[in-house]
Amino acid sequence: MLADMDRVGLARIIHCSGFPEHEITSLYFEFSSVCRVLPTEPDRIPIELWDYLVHCLQLVSTLINTAEKAELEEARHNAIRKFLPQARDTVQHEYEEQRQEGTVELRLAALVRDPSSPEQSREVCKEALRLEREERYESCRHLTTEGMGHSRAVIVDNALGYVHQSITDSPDQFAPVDLMIRLLDLLHAVRQESDTEPDGDSAEDAVDRIVLGLGNVLFSDELGL
Repeated sequence: MLADMDRVGLARIIHCSGFPEHEITSLYFEFSSVCRVLPTEPDRIPIELWDYLVHCLQLVSTLINTAEKAELEEARHNAIRKFLPQARDTVQHEYEEQRQEGTVELRLAALVRDPSSPEQSREVCKEALRLEREERYESCRHLTTEGMGHSRAVIVDNALGYVHQSITDSPDQFAPVDLMIRLLDLLHAVRQESDTEPDGDSAEDAVDRIVLGLGNVLFSDELGL
């Protein structure tokens, strides 16, 4: 817990906690002093000290969690700010294409009309990522398992099925889906290149590594990843 406080930084914890600086620093130095003189065997810790230790752990844990949540929110805000210009261009391009076809989605039109609010900025970024995801997915759909061998083909077919189901159902976490789509897209490109410029073992090694990556994502829970 003290290592976590050092990792997050005492100044950051004080800033995010809402408590006076002297209270946080006093807690930190008091807690660290007690920890330095604790016996290595828990059974030797005096019973009357346990309540104090548990109380300190609860306080420190709350302070660390508060600081980390604030840090995560700040990182998310910075990521949105950096990606927003590109996201706006992507959404605007899609809107123009749909407008020319006469089939503009109301949701897309709303994003183009009023992209300025923080909430709308997040939605624009999410829409741009969705459009990129679908574009990559369309490329993956042309991937075939012909000539891959049974083991490889099973993993690739499962990956394609997983991606298709995820695109349809919109899971809570898209990170595994995005990683798998990129790996499938890369696999498609490697196989296309090997068809036009055969390179023997080099192309096979690349396919093996990509399929291994797909398997790691597919079976991450079973593998404990």
